[in-house]
Amino acid sequence: MKPQFADAFDRLRELVVALAALLVFALLLSVLQYWRLHDRQLEDLRTQADIVAQTVSAALVFDSRSDAGESLAALQQSPSIVHARLLKGDGAVFTQFSRTAAEVTWLHEAAGTVSVQVPVMADGRRVGMLVVEASRLPMWMDVGQFLAATMGTLLATAGLAWWLSKRLRVQIKEVERRTRYLARFDALTDLPNREHLRGLLERVLHHHGRTTLLILDLDDFKRINDQHRHAAGDAVLQAIGQRLRLLRRPGDQIARLSADEFALLLVPGLEDEALRSHVAQLQAELTQPVLHDGHWLHLHVSSGGVSLPEHARDASEALRSADAALRHAKQIGKDSFQLFTPQIGEALRLRLALEHDIREGLAQGQFCLAYQPQYDAARRIHGFEALARWHHPQRGWVPPAEFIPVAENSGLIVELSLALLAVLRRDLDGLRARGLACPPVAVNLSWEQCRKPQHRERFLQQLKTLQLGPDEIEFELTESAGFEDIDKPDSFVFTLQGLGYNLAIDDFGTGYSSLAYLRRIRCRKLKIDRLFVHGLSGNADSHMLVESMVRVAHAMRMVVVAEGVELPADEAALIAMGCDLMQGFAFCRPVPPDEMPGLLSVD
Repeated sequence: MKPQFADAFDRLRELVVALAALLVFALLLSVLQYWRLHDRQLEDLRTQADIVAQTVSAALVFDSRSDAGESLAALQQSPSIVHARLLKGDGAVFTQFSRTAAEVTWLHEAAGTVSVQVPVMADGRRVGMLVVEASRLPMWMDVGQFLAATMGTLLATAGLAWWLSKRLRVQIKEVERRTRYLARFDALTDLPNREHLRGLLERVLHHHGRTTLLILDLDDFKRINDQHRHAAGDAVLQAIGQRLRLLRRPGDQIARLSADEFALLLVPGLEDEALRSHVAQLQAELTQPVLHDGHWLHLHVSSGGVSLPEHARDASEALRSADAALRHAKQIGKDSFQLFTPQIGEALRLRLALEHDIREGLAQGQFCLAYQPQYDAARRIHGFEALARWHHPQRGWVPPAEFIPVAENSGLIVELSLALLAVLRRDLDGLRARGLACPPVAVNLSWEQCRKPQHRERFLQQLKTLQLGPDEIEFELTESAGFEDIDKPDSFVFTLQGLGYNLAIDDFGTGYSSLAYLRRIRCRKLKIDRLFVHGLSGNADSHMLVESMVRVAHAMRMVVVAEGVELPADEAALIAMGCDLMQGFAFCRPVPPDEMPGLLSVD
């Protein structure tokens, strides 16, 4: 009540101040209007007196009081004039005019009078003086009317401004309320968001005993968005949110953490066996199909949990631990559950340490590139693939399979990609300084690098700044990454193609929608994953699959590149089926930039 009372008092004070300001303004205008009317009344009165003075001059010279009285009586037509006197040269009253007592009311007396003196002239000499007095009442009435009109106008304006400001205050309060809501709640599901959950976790960790935090993730949620559009994905998320509301126990808290992640805070927590049984019931209910637009959408839910405060001392640690358990569960397979363990905690610690070292490595310029050439059937180099390499002062050479996933999950892949573009520019400049022309270099492009508009802009700006044009660089899209926006007019894939950059589908055959990718993205190259290439000469199924891929790609006017070629028999089989380019240890391992001149010179 106190804040409401203070708010009402402030509004009342503002209203009083505004009204006082309006009143002062109106009074100032009225004072100005008073002096304007006063000067006009004096001017009008003097004009009338001048006219009468000219008509009574002869009567005064010939001493005709009757003629003079008739002239003065003409002043009666002016309602403001209350008295007039015609004085002779010696100052004696010759004749005068006065209104009757009935005509002069108390208002005239209260209003006061104003008088003018006009000399009466005859033959160029003054023969008398005419004194005329007029009531100020008409002038005060005009001033009153002006004040009333001014106050009315100002009050009407103030009322309109107050009404508009009131509407504006209501809108501002609604915006503030909505902002506060969005800061702590998810607009789509109406569930608390990550920040709200952090506050709940902090309170629970300080004021409750054993609790359990669960993070639930929808497996293949991108597939639902891709196949059935985002409206279907929104329907699924809303359904999951509603089901969690129905499934939670008294005291439990739920939240939506990100696109397809939800959290369930179990208060009080459950022991291991009871927890696993409860999670199994949750997953059984949450994975029930959702009907949308005539289609049944089948769901899979993986989850990770952490016991509190046993394995986490604060909200951030609790979320990290539950997320680490979730990632471990997703590695097991769909619809899996994993409870956080010390072993997972150690893996998390190592991952965070690696993430810290990646940050340090980017700051100190520890990352470089190795280049693996791509050969045609005559063993001529037609291009290179640039591969990220990291030499750590203590760790030594860190395999890309270790640091690339950590960079992607932490968002550091954005900075890493920008740094590697600068490394590529430096390496190409080194070759050019030696008089060598390098064929286009292929660089892997992760969806995480360009998922946000600001990341896309930075990436494109880096290409422009480094002057890495389409004749020097091309991009490989990892099929399993699932570029979500390729159906949009402003897709980053189409943006790159519009700028003239060639694209290749990398790791073809390992994703979830290989043929769909070929239809949706008209890339220049198709790279067949080493999983299908290695040993294809001795495996009829692999040979048939690769040959089919080659035929489909050629039918779509795409250049086929086989990865991971290690055996001469596989090379011969690929050449026989018409594969355009090959790369692998059978030809050349990835080499540092200082060894590229030798390859280009031989070529």
